[in-house]
Amino acid sequence: MHIEAKELGKTYGEGEAAVCAVKPCTFALESGEQWAVTGPSGSGKSTLLHLLGGLDRPTRGQVLCDGRDIFSQNDSRLADFRLRHVGFVFQSYHLLPELTAYENILLPCLLKGEKADKHHLDHICDRLNLLDRLQHLPSQLSGGQQQRVAIARALANRPQILLCDEPTGNLDSQNSENVVALLKDMAAELRLTLVVVTHDRDIASQYARVLTARDGVVGGDV
Repeated sequence: MHIEAKELGKTYGEGEAAVCAVKPCTFALESGEQWAVTGPSGSGKSTLLHLLGGLDRPTRGQVLCDGRDIFSQNDSRLADFRLRHVGFVFQSYHLLPELTAYENILLPCLLKGEKADKHHLDHICDRLNLLDRLQHLPSQLSGGQQQRVAIARALANRPQILLCDEPTGNLDSQNSENVVALLKDMAAELRLTLVVVTHDRDIASQYARVLTARDGVVGGDV
């Protein structure tokens, strides 16, 4: 899916208390491209990701997906857009502790009210090396395994966009490398547009396109 940000910006609060989290920026991601967004904590990179995925509405500007402004929709339709077209992976895995790994992966399909594509899910779980852990609860999984479950859940509905916010932030170096490689491989295999937010410049350098964020200013490739 082609994504275009046009004068996209976000300010929290008003008057003297206003904080400009993302200053107006314009850029485009072609369908299937893989980008990293990097910068220090508080630079606005996570806010930018939330705007691109429709988790937060901008103060100004647009996000166009295949030419359509996603924020022209009401909240209900925007939520449906996210469910059908966008996969999210966060630093905190957000797995439901009372559900097994497989039940957590199934959640998007249940929310969508459609029958899960078992062949697709089995393929994802196989690629993520999860087939022998699917009946385990999150508390019975390592951090790396929990993150892979979160990735599988994000891919369950065959999204066209995969947005990842510090997906390796809670992992050791070996698991971080594994997760980065898996994200890149799965995005290429499924032809997804991938955006990964990271403060780690070594991780960012593995992507062909890199945006930098500092004090709310989003810059071009480095």
